[in-house]
Amino acid sequence: MSNYVVLARRWRPRSFETLIGQDHVTRALIHALDSGRLSHAFLFSGIRGTGKTTLARLLALCLNCEQGTTSKPCGVCGSCREIIAGNHPDVLEVDAASRTKVEQMRELLDMVGYAPTHSRFRIFILDEVHMLSVPSFNALLKTLEEPPGHVKFLFATTELRKLPATILSRCQRYELKRVSEETLCAHMSRILEQETIPFENNALQLVATAAEGSVRDALSLLDQVISHGSGTVAFETVSQLLGLTNRESTLGIIAHLLTGDGKKLLAALTLVYQNGVEPESMVRDILAALHAEVRAKVTLSDADDPGEVAPTDHWKGLVRTISLEHLQMVYMVLNKGGQELRLTDHPWRALEMLLLRACYLAPIPDLKKLIRVLGSESGPGGGSAMPTETQGPSMPPSSQPVSAAAPLESPHVRQSQSGLPRVETVQFPEDWDRFIAFVGVKHKPLAMKLSTQLACLEFRCPDDQQSGRIALQWINDCFGTSEGIRKTVEDFIVQMFDVKVEIVVHAAGAVCRPETLQERDSRVQEEAMGQLERDIRAHPDLRALTTRFNAEILSIAPVEHRSLH
Repeated sequence: MSNYVVLARRWRPRSFETLIGQDHVTRALIHALDSGRLSHAFLFSGIRGTGKTTLARLLALCLNCEQGTTSKPCGVCGSCREIIAGNHPDVLEVDAASRTKVEQMRELLDMVGYAPTHSRFRIFILDEVHMLSVPSFNALLKTLEEPPGHVKFLFATTELRKLPATILSRCQRYELKRVSEETLCAHMSRILEQETIPFENNALQLVATAAEGSVRDALSLLDQVISHGSGTVAFETVSQLLGLTNRESTLGIIAHLLTGDGKKLLAALTLVYQNGVEPESMVRDILAALHAEVRAKVTLSDADDPGEVAPTDHWKGLVRTISLEHLQMVYMVLNKGGQELRLTDHPWRALEMLLLRACYLAPIPDLKKLIRVLGSESGPGGGSAMPTETQGPSMPPSSQPVSAAAPLESPHVRQSQSGLPRVETVQFPEDWDRFIAFVGVKHKPLAMKLSTQLACLEFRCPDDQQSGRIALQWINDCFGTSEGIRKTVEDFIVQMFDVKVEIVVHAAGAVCRPETLQERDSRVQEEAMGQLERDIRAHPDLRALTTRFNAEILSIAPVEHRSLH
């Protein structure tokens, strides 16, 4: 039977000095212990593996050491050895996730009234305290607010937001940070040196990155790497264990992706697939490289990672030519699509389609250059200078200079002084339906509002004998103001047709209104469907079929609306 103890347990800190990455917490606790200003309840929060339970045990050591309450427990007295072994009678460590019921909390609180048997404090360590039920928290409130002087509560949680505010207000809170990769690498190198295990620094960098700031995750993964590498920690071993691609392959795939070379991209993916790399790992590596390049562009620094294969001059030159906006767009597409890879039955197919989608993204033009080009042009093709009408002859359309970014316009459209196109040769629509159709081509939001929120009471087309008049009515006053829509329609008509039309807008309910276009279309469709359903039900063949099989027609719907489930 093996007595091997994993690295995370064997190298658990026994003092505040050996706890890494949490100096802001250990410093505060040391000052509190040395000055005697100790709270009755402490709450440690943070991500997994950063030292929450370890801090609680260290604090228990400091409080119950036989040498006295101190920030430097001896670690050799009977009380210290029992706390380290986890069998001290006055230090009770409870997994709150497995004791969530209020009855179990009451049993625990019944022990509060008893004095400690061997030490000066009775200490309750509740791990994952956020898992307690609401009645359990309520039962704890009064005791937590005014506990006996010989009782200390030490809480640890990874979900601080799930704790009630009434619990938080009764505790001294200490939030533990993620441990930096540099600190993790230095910690692992010290351990491996004392364990006399050979290692490579770039391999430790990969382990630290995969741990994401968790010391326990780093040491657990390090244990696994040592076993996988037959007693050594090598870069290739870690890469294989984590399913990572080498940096050269990753940069090559990104280069094909950014240049739009789908054929070479698929060929590179095939090689990566044969090496056994997981699709999600592939996406993570690409996202990490893109993130590094974007940061390098913003901070004007180098994106190279120590210990990795240095990017070639071709790669650096390529990235310099890609706009920051396009890199961000590619990142967003891959980040969104990468989350869906685990939902598919064929992740590698999904990965190929995802990368091809990013490969053929239309590049986003440089906005500064685009604004500069538009600002330098004038006339119909420009965007900033106002056109002016002259009496002299104009150049033919074929000889007019046209900006590459300017939209093409029809010969019968010119710019009005307001900057909106005005049609000179289009005749004013004859009725309300044609008017809405025309507005829909030029101004879709306005057409939607006119067809769904206003009813037409009168439509008189302007001609030589009479002026035009359009009377409208809101179907509900909450949609807008009468003056606002009147001004909008009036300005639109002036800009489009260069005529003055009287626009009258009535409030909702002021007069008996006709249907809006949307209401009319819905009614006509419903009537047509009703007649169609009656005709279908009365069809002789269908009636004979339902009679023969004693069937019943449940519903009738158009083919395009039919459910495919």
